[in-house]
Amino acid sequence: MIILVGNLKGGTGKSTIAFNLAVWSAYQQRRTLLVDADPQHTTSDLVALRREEGHQPMIYSLVAEERRLGEELGTAGNVFETILVDIAAGDRESFRAALKDADRLVIPLLPGQADVWALHNFMELVHTARKEKPSLGVIAVINRADTNLQVRETQETEEALRDIGLPISKIQIGNRVTFRRSLTEGLGVIEWEPRSRAAHEMDALAREVLL
Repeated sequence: MIILVGNLKGGTGKSTIAFNLAVWSAYQQRRTLLVDADPQHTTSDLVALRREEGHQPMIYSLVAEERRLGEELGTAGNVFETILVDIAAGDRESFRAALKDADRLVIPLLPGQADVWALHNFMELVHTARKEKPSLGVIAVINRADTNLQVRETQETEEALRDIGLPISKIQIGNRVTFRRSLTEGLGVIEWEPRSRAAHEMDALAREVLL
């Protein structure tokens, strides 16, 4: 299964979600590959840190260039059970190439109107991809959601997503410090604090996306 994690807008936490999904997949004893197609190389750096620290289970990593992304995914699909692709924000050509091979697209976005507005251009790519591949699953995930129930921005974002017809994950990933702390050690939140709210949210999201 190939899962593309990305958004044309930057700063949505896609690398954090992709890495944590990869950790969860590896714990299910799946041979898991994390493809880093972002020039910032956040996810490949995290996998390298994980390897240096000797953390198990192992996650495999591949840095892919835009012009070879489709080729790399085609080859890796014969070897790995789960392939997660962390793709650069604003890179339309890489998105087009990856969507041809992807089984699912996970779109992280932050609460707020700016992220919803930015989706309109992205949706053109998604609609084209689904015409070519009707089986492509698409789901939006609200990341860094408000943990204060008095703040309505997350709820308003959810309503706006429904208005544009984008499927929404049942799970919202809260704005929690556990995510930042765990990454500094090359760990997923399910490893860092297994009983934390962050770990429960990520476990639920992984089950929704990867099962």
